[in-house]
Amino acid sequence: MTSHEHDRTGDQASGGGHISLRPDLLPCARSRDDLLDQVARGDAATLDPHQNHCVHCQAALAEFDRLWSPLRELAAEQVDTPEAGIDAALARIRGAVEDTDYATLRGPQGTTRVAARVVVVAARHSAQEVPGVRVALSRDLTGSHQDTDSEVHVGVAGTSTVIEITLAADYGRSLHQLAADVRRAVTDRVRQLTDLDPTQIIVIIDDVLD
Repeated sequence: MTSHEHDRTGDQASGGGHISLRPDLLPCARSRDDLLDQVARGDAATLDPHQNHCVHCQAALAEFDRLWSPLRELAAEQVDTPEAGIDAALARIRGAVEDTDYATLRGPQGTTRVAARVVVVAARHSAQEVPGVRVALSRDLTGSHQDTDSEVHVGVAGTSTVIEITLAADYGRSLHQLAADVRRAVTDRVRQLTDLDPTQIIVIIDDVLD
């Protein structure tokens, strides 16, 4: 018996993995500037089929939208913003996803960079601690299960992260409630350990086991 709470499609990479080497593209090969234009139009929440399943696009859109918010508020007040101020804001926004291997936390005493791999490990361990979860069970070509963290995918951008985690559950558990418990546990642990903001946590229940 298999239950899917969310079907994963597309060509997304796991945390930190790159598909494209071009600096203007995300690991999934989508243009950063196109995503920024999407946010500037006010369409950050309107996802196309690829974005709907891509942790990298979702993390970038969340971070762009957060950083664009001050400009949106100034526009609503009809205040003339100096051109230099706009250019500086755009440079900061574009710089938020310059390195998709690391999230970036800036403070008055310096900058902290957190590898996507750290988020993967935090998410996997916190999900494993939820009663009823048998986490990160992926199928090899023989159909057997392997205990691996390859089924946790992470996208990071600035202070935002999107996490997709695949798990197997104990038979008899409420899968909807189990997914909610996993989201809560992963969110709390990632925030506690990294200070990153999990903007979305996608839970895929791949199997139920006796």
